[in-house]
Amino acid sequence: MKSLNKGGTFTSSLFNLAAVVSLTACFSVKAIDTRIDNVRLYQPLLKSFSQPSRLYIEEGKIIEVASLMQPKKPADKVIDAHSKYALPGFIDLHVHLGASGSNYAEFQYLPVESHFNSNLYLGVTTIVDLFSFDETLNEARGLALQQVTPNLFYAGTLFTNPGGHGTQFGGGALEVTSDDAIDGLWQQHMARNPNITKAIIETFGGHGESLTDNQLTELGKRSEVAGLPYFVHVSTLEDGKRAIKAGATALAHGINSESVDDEFIKLMVDNQVAYIPTLAVYFNHSDENKNQAISRQSALLKTVPEKLKSCLFDKVSAPSKWKDIAWQKRQIAYENIRKLHQAGIVIGTGSDAGNPYTLHGVGLHNEIQALKESGLSAAEVLNAATLNAAKIINNEQRLGQLISGFEASFILLNEDPLKDLSALDDIVEVYKSGQKVNRKQLITKNQSIEPKGVDCHIKAVTGEQVASVIDDFSGMTKWQAISDKMMGGQSTASIEQTTNILKISTSLGKTTAFGAWAGAHLLFQNAVDASQYQGVKIKYRGSNIAFGLSVYHSEVKDWDHFSTNVTASQQWQTLEIPFKRLKQFGYGSQLTWSAKSLSGLSFVWRTTPGGKSAENSNQLELAELTYF
Repeated sequence: MKSLNKGGTFTSSLFNLAAVVSLTACFSVKAIDTRIDNVRLYQPLLKSFSQPSRLYIEEGKIIEVASLMQPKKPADKVIDAHSKYALPGFIDLHVHLGASGSNYAEFQYLPVESHFNSNLYLGVTTIVDLFSFDETLNEARGLALQQVTPNLFYAGTLFTNPGGHGTQFGGGALEVTSDDAIDGLWQQHMARNPNITKAIIETFGGHGESLTDNQLTELGKRSEVAGLPYFVHVSTLEDGKRAIKAGATALAHGINSESVDDEFIKLMVDNQVAYIPTLAVYFNHSDENKNQAISRQSALLKTVPEKLKSCLFDKVSAPSKWKDIAWQKRQIAYENIRKLHQAGIVIGTGSDAGNPYTLHGVGLHNEIQALKESGLSAAEVLNAATLNAAKIINNEQRLGQLISGFEASFILLNEDPLKDLSALDDIVEVYKSGQKVNRKQLITKNQSIEPKGVDCHIKAVTGEQVASVIDDFSGMTKWQAISDKMMGGQSTASIEQTTNILKISTSLGKTTAFGAWAGAHLLFQNAVDASQYQGVKIKYRGSNIAFGLSVYHSEVKDWDHFSTNVTASQQWQTLEIPFKRLKQFGYGSQLTWSAKSLSGLSFVWRTTPGGKSAENSNQLELAELTYF
């Protein structure tokens, strides 16, 4: 059958039908979501960038990487990357979303949203929370339903010894009291649907008893059966060896103050254990105190609220003794990394963000720079933050590379970071699961979030000179009962005011990481000047054990008040305690004593941090409290 066209020639109607079908088919081809042209992709196995290529993204995943010589495929969105350098989104293997990176002494709280925003702004598209409060996880889940967020892997709470590291923060750490207790604790662990198991080996300077080898091994076996990576927190060489033998798949924290030996290296190699040194949390405070290293990174701090920056950087306190020692021994930490790398150990990046001076997002960039300082090449450092980190959390099939089938999360840079890692300070764009992150909006959002906490750097002023009587116990002053319950402990305290006598009753519970403690304190309404006196005089009776008297100095911000012990007495006794007898314990910032700005005092019963429980009850009566 034929038909006549406008020109008077005959054409086949079958030909016309085929043309229509062909045209319809062209219009019905579904375009790909996004095509990115002229992008150089990091190739971790080759430790180099590709020639400018095309990246096809569909439903948040990379579906094809193609040469520019190949025909273009249609896409709903086409982006010209202008030969920028693309890195897979970074992975931080150690964060704490419940903390902001502020000093503990002037603690500032920020919501999870702030930490998510800071990570995304700096190209950290996957984070691993290694101690998650339930309320923190719920907050994170809610945010993931409303906005673009980093991938979140979590351990839930952690396994630790009774009163061990982790219990001081509350949140229901899983305390292994016996081998038989593990089954019930494991059920609690799995009920949180964790991605990781975390256990603690930490004896706090030799005090207390850590988890046993049997307990650590049992947790390792259960993690293996459940398909969960098993991270073990360690700090010493011996604890590192114990963790490896117990089945750890990764060491959370490195061996940073003593040299690793051949036995340790062999154990790591034979058991294929990964190493996450967390140099940032060890070095950042000291580096800021000595070199202003963190505050100078203005490009990395744009999402950090101004109040938090002021609290951290305007007046940098001296770091704690253990951090100062770690800083002085940092060459040992660097040398350990070099040895392990040469032995073929997988090294990953973890910042321990949330701890003082280790900010979310920024901390991971600090860790990258610290790994560079250890002697790793730029490519080896980038692999630690991408491919290696993905392997450590068993996600090397979808994260850590920019190849077909992997998540389309990546960073675009103008300059080649293999030539200079400082190129990471100048991120141009960030994509999370194929979506471009609005980095300017993240800055605006975070700067609108006011950290919740005290005003920082309140200068101690000389108070007004005071009369000799501190309290005549007529009931006009307001004493407060205090105990370790505020930090997850079980001790209790109560006070009772009778005629001209204050009775303090305490019961010490089991020891925690900071010991068990209970007592009462009196906070002055304003700082006072007692420099015209020599000390404090008390008339007292009672108590079964010695107790501590602390005189608060308004410049002490870390609870390391000036204190001394007072002997128990069953008979009324009047005791003069000279100010010169008061000493700081030594774990906080050391100050020169002055009685010109006193802010209160306390009577406290306590046990040794991490030591054996000394559960007991005490009652103390005070009938006189004056300066002399």
